Amino acid sequence: MEKKKNISWNVIRTMLFLIIGLMNTVFVKPEDVGTWKNYLGYGLLILALVDAFFLIRSKARITKGE
Repeated sequence: MEKKKNISWNVIRTMLFLIIGLMNTVFVKPEDVGTWKNYLGYGLLILALVDAFFLIRSKARITKGE
């Protein structure tokens, strides 16, 4: 039961990083390009990629162990 909550929170966290990162990079207003919001978006997108990598890696270990 506890593992399901942990896995679902990891997925939600990754999706939040991705959505907020996209909002601050792809969907940013033209006058905000090059500001801290834009750089924060790049950082969140990188964080989402790293988080997704570790999420997939842990999921593969769980299914391989069963």
